[in-house]
Formats: sequence, structure tokens, C-alpha cells
Amino acid sequence: TVEGVVPLHLDDAFMTGSQWFAKKVVQGLRKDFQVGSEDLNDILFVGQRVKWMKQEKTGKVYIRVDQERNAEEVSEIAFDTSLLDSITCSKELHTQYRSVLGQINWLQSRTQFQSCYAFSRCASAAASPTIAAVRAINKLVRKIRAEIVVLCFWCLTGLLRLLGYPDAAYRNNDDKSSQRGQTIFLAESRKKGQVNTRGSLVDYESQKIKKTVLSTTVAELYAFMKCFGTCQFLR
Repeated sequence: TVEGVVPLHLDDAFMTGSQWFAKKVVQGLRKDFQVGSEDLNDILFVGQRVKWMKQEKTGKVYIRVDQERNAEEVSEIAFDTSLLDSITCSKELHTQYRSVLGQINWLQSRTQFQSCYAFSRCASAAASPTIAAVRAINKLVRKIRAEIVVLCFWCLTGLLRLLGYPDAAYRNNDDKSSQRGQTIFLAESRKKGQVNTRGSLVDYESQKIKKTVLSTTVAELYAFMKCFGTCQFLR
């Protein structure tokens, strides 16, 4: 039985668990270490705000995770908009491009699932970006800043399962490469007579297929294999 979990990043700790865990572990840490600051039920951990929430209508509680503060800090790259799309970026512009790409990577890998595909395409151009790539990443920055996206983790009951949805597109990218993606949910079992089920998004990604793909079927197979493997790892 898992009594509690302690993710740790440098000197920041995030702890959650049972009453036994709170008494034995959390209180024990307070005795042995000097705690600079401590927050309860509404915290900021590695740029992610984690907060207990309660639905007004149903009374159901859930955990809400967002990166709104980080999203607001991402800014577009300033450049000469009269330049042609085909022009390769200067060294300075290339550095700015990689910097913004790094900021977006942190966001899209934690909460901003809506930006995965666009980020993947921008990342593919990172070695030698053109002005067209700069326009694309600026468009992505505007999208992230304009759309408030959060993750909700529900208190699931009963026998839980992993529910994976793989997908792929054959040669849909500008460079004629194929793309695969997936979403994986931790979900409750379906109730008898119901099609829908309750669950929480626990994994997602969109990646360029790096191997040679000769058909839609093969692209879909790569997506399925990756999704299945990730589900096995999570299980």
C-alpha cells in the first residue's frame, strides 16, 4: 500500500499522502530539517501551481494544475517582419529561437497539451531555423498566452485502468515526414449500460516519426506501438 509520495527537485519538495504519512514522514522532516516556507493545498512546485478544488454543483473534489504564470512570461521573438520566409536566421535570432523553444518545451511537456504538435514542428527546425520558423513559433507563443489550459486530476474510484488513444498522419508535415501522437488516461471502469467513463489525462505527446514510413497503416502502427509501450511502462 502506498502511504505517500515525495517528488523532490533540488531543495523543493512536494509531499502528498495518508494521515500516517503526514505524521511519520512530514513531521519527521520538519524535526530534522529547517523548512524555509511551507504551503498547504495551494502550492507552487517547479513552476506548476497545484491546488485542491471543489465543484460547486456536485461537491466532488479534484486537483487542478496550471502553468499560467510561466505562460504569461513567454514572449514573442522581435524580428524584421519584412524578411522573406526562406531566409535563414542570423546567429542572434537563432539563439533567441532556441531560448523561446526551451521555454515552450517546459510548458508543453507538463500541462500545455494543445501545443504539442506545433512545438514538435518548431523543434524540428531548431538546427537551422528560417524566418518562416520564427513566424511559426511566435504564433505558438500567442496561442499559449491566449488559451488558458489546465489539467484536472479527479478522485477516481473502483478498479482503475489505463486508456490510450494513439493516432498518426502519413506525410502530413511540410517536409513530407509523418507524425504520431497519443493521449493516455487513468480511468475508472465503465459502468454497465454506459459508454462514457471518468478519467484524468496522465500522459500525452506528439512526435515526428523518425523512421521511413511508406503508408498510413505503418504510421498508425508506429503510433500504436509507442502508445502501448507507454501504457505498459505506466502500469
